[in-house]
Amino acid sequence: MRATQDPRVAGQNDLLAPLTPVEPPRGPLLIASDASAASDATFPLARVLALHTGAAVQVVSAVQPNALPTYAFDSMPMPAIPSPELIEQRVTQVRTQLLRLVPEVAEHAAWPVIVQSGEPIREIVRRAHDLEARLIIVGRGRHGLLERTIGGESVLRLLQLGETPVLAVEHTLERLPRRVVVATDFSAFSIYAAQVALALCAPDATVELVHVAPNLTEHAPVLRQFAEEYRAQAAASFASMVDRLHQPELRFETTLLEGNTSSRLLQHLAVHPADLVVTATHGYGFLRRMVLGSVAAELVRSAPCSVLCVPGSAHTLATARAHATALHDRVQALSLESLDRQLASFAARHRGHPCTVDVNRRDIGAHAIGHHLRLAGMSYEESAHTLTMMFGASADPGQHLVHQVHRCESVDVVMDTSGREQVVRVRHGDGVTELRLE
Repeated sequence: MRATQDPRVAGQNDLLAPLTPVEPPRGPLLIASDASAASDATFPLARVLALHTGAAVQVVSAVQPNALPTYAFDSMPMPAIPSPELIEQRVTQVRTQLLRLVPEVAEHAAWPVIVQSGEPIREIVRRAHDLEARLIIVGRGRHGLLERTIGGESVLRLLQLGETPVLAVEHTLERLPRRVVVATDFSAFSIYAAQVALALCAPDATVELVHVAPNLTEHAPVLRQFAEEYRAQAAASFASMVDRLHQPELRFETTLLEGNTSSRLLQHLAVHPADLVVTATHGYGFLRRMVLGSVAAELVRSAPCSVLCVPGSAHTLATARAHATALHDRVQALSLESLDRQLASFAARHRGHPCTVDVNRRDIGAHAIGHHLRLAGMSYEESAHTLTMMFGASADPGQHLVHQVHRCESVDVVMDTSGREQVVRVRHGDGVTELRLE
């Protein structure tokens, strides 16, 4: 089914409403370069995107420490830190690449070149996190399937370890995308991925929303009824999503496919070429059909065009930013000196309330460690800078689950607009942990 949708079509449905407000990051575009030809495509497109979005651009590269074996008491590889000469050599290589591909930018030294020592993927993720980068741009190369697959694994690791959207660029894309395909399961994750994409495409682009359904057979009355309901729900969801994403000059199309999600998307792209295909990396949508994590992997490895992947954690952080902006005057900072008493009081007020605990760490990214956990108690050991959360029917030893947060630096309580306590936010040495009252 292919149809051009009028963005004014009515069709709100409970799968898309209410739509949680989001606030994307406002940091720079981050080019990831190893100074090889595989990353050449990133520079011309970054120049176009910078002009379009008004964002600054930084170029980041990393020199991997070599592992040298030692033969003392036992054989053990020891990292050899790259010398200042090797770091400076990489800086020169990247600046030469920049001068070759975007000379007008290089001549004015408008884009800083940052070269780090360390494992490249982790250094790029760390830099993107510290800068609150809005996008990491990487090249897909010009080579065969083997090189494309190897490069694709690097993109997937960026997505696994970080929360920043990643744009894997084909060398043929040197202008704003004019035909964009968005793989959607109608979840908040894929809606946010579409919002990120619309900020990067041409103002008059054609945006095709594609959903892949299971094989909708009609060989029996019950299956026929299921297929009819599925198609009707998909049509309503398409209309509602178009209405949400509407921009004056954009043209929207919708397509419902059936079968294996990854293979059907790749077949569709082969027949209907696009400049850019967009996907979230995880999240379930209606009928719990489409797992976009596996879809992202296949598109990164095999899509015939540039690929934009938006981690689910990026949506989580964008939601948190919007929430924090709306409630900036309703955040109560707790004193570490009296924190144990204040936490005990908070736990007493909300004892038995179901909670979600989210952790965002620099080394592993954002993830939830539990849902529907009944709050039993909270405490703080000042000498060890350790906060303890207890969940279960009782705070008595052996009667509850425990989650500890070490190296606490600050603790806030976030309230909603009516003053009700909603979140305990703990900033610690390697990230942020939040306890949310459900």
